[in-house]
Amino acid sequence: MRSFSLSTIRRNEDGVATVEFALWVTGFFMIVMVALDFGMFFIERGKVNEAVAASAVASFEEADNVNFGVLPNYVRSIADNQAITVAMSCNGVANSCTNLNRTCACLKTDGTYVAAACGNICTGPDVTGGSTAGYYLTIEADQGFNPVVLPAGLLSDTSVTQQATVRLQ
Repeated sequence: MRSFSLSTIRRNEDGVATVEFALWVTGFFMIVMVALDFGMFFIERGKVNEAVAASAVASFEEADNVNFGVLPNYVRSIADNQAITVAMSCNGVANSCTNLNRTCACLKTDGTYVAAACGNICTGPDVTGGSTAGYYLTIEADQGFNPVVLPAGLLSDTSVTQQATVRLQ
């Protein structure tokens, strides 16, 4: 009868290759899962970016008669995700977009707007030099992201947000 003392088990080399293989496979699997988390984050960000950009281009092409009511649905449809939160603003004012009686503004370097007469050359502090006052539409889309392995904070944020601003007038 064999005695199974701790020292005997430590010196036994039976099954070492199996244990080593199991450890390597587990480590490889974890590395692949982390890579997939990063990959999925960038794929989702790309989808949202493509949807916002395509909606901005569609708005630009129909600048005089933009259908603001369906723009959020365009973004959701192009991104193939109905859970995306879409916000629109014109000249920095949320939900104020219109095709009639548009008021123009100059875009400042910090992303804000200052009221100006349509077509006038923008002048003043922090205003984009040489530009003319216009009617600006900003589309912003936000989608949650849930990583599989990585802690949520490692990807800097668990939400994917993209925005585009286009001049309509």
